[in-house]
Amino acid sequence: MRFQLYSTALLITHCLTNTALAESKTNNPMFGDKENQIMVHGGMSFRGKGFEKLYFGGISYSQPDTFFRLPARNNLELGIFRGKNSKNDPTNKSFKDNVDLSQYDLNMFGISKDVALLSGKNTYLTVGLGAYIKDNDTNRIGSKFTFGERLAVGYRFDSGIALELYARHFSNGSLTKENSGQNFAGLSVGYTF
Repeated sequence: MRFQLYSTALLITHCLTNTALAESKTNNPMFGDKENQIMVHGGMSFRGKGFEKLYFGGISYSQPDTFFRLPARNNLELGIFRGKNSKNDPTNKSFKDNVDLSQYDLNMFGISKDVALLSGKNTYLTVGLGAYIKDNDTNRIGSKFTFGERLAVGYRFDSGIALELYARHFSNGSLTKENSGQNFAGLSVGYTF
C-alpha cells in the first residue's frame, strides 16, 4: 500500500513539475525567455517614527519557477545590515533618541521565493517569503534565525535589465521575546540572462 501511495505521489509531482517548468519559460514576466537573474539590492530602514540611518544591501541569484500556476522565482540571497552611529550627529533628524544604529550591523544568508500576483508582459507585483540565518542577534530580532517577507513592483526591460521597488520585513515569528522586527524600503537592479 505504501509503495502505491509513494508511486502515485511521485507521478503527480513529476507531472506538476514538468508543467511548472514549461510554463515558467514562457509566462514569467521576471525572466522572459531567460533562466537566470542576478540582482543587487539597496534600502533604508523605516520604523513608526520614519526612516533611520540603518541600511540594507544584498545580492541574489534567482531562477524561474511557478507557484500554483503563478509566475515565481526561487532566490539565494546574501545580505548585510549596516547602521550609522547617530549619537550627537547634527544631521540625525529622523529619531530624537539618537540610537547607535551600528548595534544592528549583521550579515545574513537565506533562501526565498517570490510570486507574481499581478503581471503583464514585463511588469509584475510580487510577494515573497524567505528563511535566513544571521551572524548576530539584536534586540529587534532576538534570534539568528529570521523570516523575511517582501513586496515588490518591478519592470524587466527587453535588454534583460530589471528594476524593482520593494518593502521588506524581517522578524523571527515570535520565536523569542525580542521580535519588533526590521523594515526596509529600497530599490533592486538586476540582469536576466
